[in-house]
Amino acid sequence: MSTQKGNCNRSRAQKHQNTKVFKNNLYDTSKKTKTINKIKVTNVCDRCKAILEWKIKYKKYKMLKNPSTCCKCHNKCVKESYHTICEECSKKLNVCPKCGKSKESADLNINNNLEKELFEDEDEIGSNNSD
Repeated sequence: MSTQKGNCNRSRAQKHQNTKVFKNNLYDTSKKTKTINKIKVTNVCDRCKAILEWKIKYKKYKMLKNPSTCCKCHNKCVKESYHTICEECSKKLNVCPKCGKSKESADLNINNNLEKELFEDEDEIGSNNSD
């Protein structure tokens, strides 16, 4: 069984395979669903953006009814769902308004990967020229 303690490996494949892609507006054509589908996720890190897009895609996203309190300035000014820091504080501190991690560290990881690829390309070009 999958619920046994210590038994985390499944011995069989998935019983029911999905044959059609989930559509979050197939039977629900309300205004709420339409507004949720129109939301553009911005000003967050890549990981948080992927999480919020998944919630929108699979109809798990819940709209924020009232503004919530910011963790930094303690004012009721957070108007986005799942965010913990207001836009002003996140811009001042240069952090993601959802998870609170610095945006610079995420940007540096992306830049390092690009630099590695550039160095590899230059090495290949240099080795081809020397032949």
